[in-house]
Amino acid sequence: MITFANRNSTLITNNITLFFIQGVYFAIIALFAFRLLRQYRVRIKFFVGALLFVWVLLNIKDLIIYTSPECTDIERANWITMIDQLVIPLIGITMREILMPRSITPIKTFLHLLPFVLLLVAFALFPCQLLATVAIVHATVYSAYIILTTHLRLRSMARQSAERKAILNISLSFLVAICIWTLSCVYPSNALEITYFIISGAAWCFIYYYIDTTYPLQPDSPADDSNYTLPAETPEEIDQTKSYAFVPALNKLMDQERIYLNAELTLNDVARMIGTNRSYLSDYFNHELKSSFNDYINNLRLAHAEIMMNMNHEISIDEISSASGFNSTTTFRRAFAKKHGITPSQYRQNLTKNSG
Repeated sequence: MITFANRNSTLITNNITLFFIQGVYFAIIALFAFRLLRQYRVRIKFFVGALLFVWVLLNIKDLIIYTSPECTDIERANWITMIDQLVIPLIGITMREILMPRSITPIKTFLHLLPFVLLLVAFALFPCQLLATVAIVHATVYSAYIILTTHLRLRSMARQSAERKAILNISLSFLVAICIWTLSCVYPSNALEITYFIISGAAWCFIYYYIDTTYPLQPDSPADDSNYTLPAETPEEIDQTKSYAFVPALNKLMDQERIYLNAELTLNDVARMIGTNRSYLSDYFNHELKSSFNDYINNLRLAHAEIMMNMNHEISIDEISSASGFNSTTTFRRAFAKKHGITPSQYRQNLTKNSG
């Protein structure tokens, strides 16, 4: 009787601990989702914020299933597994967007989600342990593929060191969360659930930190936005020494750090990095280089794209556009045609003919 009572006491304590930790976890990710979605103008933050919002809804679902008296422990675990697996393709979509901004289309989103949705529908029609196991294996293989291809593609793409580090840490954080989720599905228990919420919460803190610091919200449009215009400059702002002491720092950022590959780069970003103000830097571009900031950055991006096309004839135009810092393939094609008089595809065909 004493042993039975002790087991009951432990179970009740574990449930209280589980609900408390899940409550804290819920509050943290809800806060992160709210803060990221408020910055929806930064596309990557919108994707991560939307993913977190879905994660919040899944936590609400957990509470409903936990308190449902009709479900057995096995049925409860299987339903949680089958619904939770829907978040895995959303992680894949988010990682693709982080790696190649604006590469995710509605069709690609549908293709990522389709197998997971079909598995859930099949389980709803024919609930059995086999389908739950298949879903876990499928989610694990898919996750491994996404993480592996992310690392391989990142190695072949030119990115700033800070952004490269952020993408690696984000993908590793997702990997850790997915691994502990898989364990909690295979061996469902209160202890593993508690471990999952603690580790997953820590992983989301890392992800939020790197997303928030690597992709800051700026009041201006991106540098390659064709509608970008500079504000009028006041004489007080421009009436400084015309030595442009920041030029060596600017050249270093462009030549060594290649900050122009950041699709969200703005004039304010560059001014802050080199320790000057926006208007003085604008004056340098307009009067010394006889170019707008927009054209200056686009020319550097186009030069980078041309190098990529010369080095690798297999990489797609979309990948070249993204890796060169353009916000969209359409913008890349327009800028390329303006400079060369032909499209990127025609340019590549000419390269192939010359090399043949």
